Amino acid sequence: MTDNYQNITSETKKAWELNWSNIEQREITEIFNYPRVKKQIEIYLTYLPKNGLVLEAGCGLGQWARYLSDRGYKMIGIDYNYKTIEKAKNFNQDLPLGVADVSKLPFLDKSITAYLSFGVIEHFIEGPDASLQEAYRVLEEKGIAIITVPHKSIFIILKSPLVAIKRSAVLRRIFFKKNKAYYYQRYFTRKELTDKFNSLGFRIVSYKPIDHIFSLVEFSGIFRDKKTYDGENALAVKIGNFLERAFPLLCAGSNLFVLQKNDN
Repeated sequence: MTDNYQNITSETKKAWELNWSNIEQREITEIFNYPRVKKQIEIYLTYLPKNGLVLEAGCGLGQWARYLSDRGYKMIGIDYNYKTIEKAKNFNQDLPLGVADVSKLPFLDKSITAYLSFGVIEHFIEGPDASLQEAYRVLEEKGIAIITVPHKSIFIILKSPLVAIKRSAVLRRIFFKKNKAYYYQRYFTRKELTDKFNSLGFRIVSYKPIDHIFSLVEFSGIFRDKKTYDGENALAVKIGNFLERAFPLLCAGSNLFVLQKNDN
């Protein structure tokens, strides 16, 4: 069990390092022009306090830290991958980024006003408890946490047999393809996370299934804007907006939770 845990953890880190190394800064910053990301920004800014220190835990190339810092938020971003942080800072030395583990944050108790976690806690094979406990510890009283996790949409379910075949090590050897590193990812139900947040002392301010447009982009290339990094085309926007209204949970790409720390 220990060896398996270490192997999966190591492969997850390697997969993320390769993921960020293959993305250019120009590509990652263009996401803020995507219709789906603009919808997310509108939600985030509704709850994100303008005063105080905002931490993004698991910041990758720091695109969100940069975007929010440019808009007047006092930001700091951390990621456990040194090469990723180094790449981000080479692009912009003024970015407030550092190397750290989200499960062992180098911040004092109650020193953070808001905590951001966009697609992070689902990648720990041991579960999200340690990272969420750290989020609670560093947040000030009544501090806000905005957390997104992937949702197992109908499109993920339909595509999963093909994904399993594509990732098969046996088949990759048969067709003389190199093995690839894939990160571990767990799909939480809304109830699982609701119970976990409540048990840690968070109050759920808002819950919303989001990313209906991106669920289409992930599903098929016919929904991609080929001139962008991974943007959506007009068809994806039109269908995604319809799915958000008609089948909000069934077709969501992510779940969004806004939490508030309640000290006992």
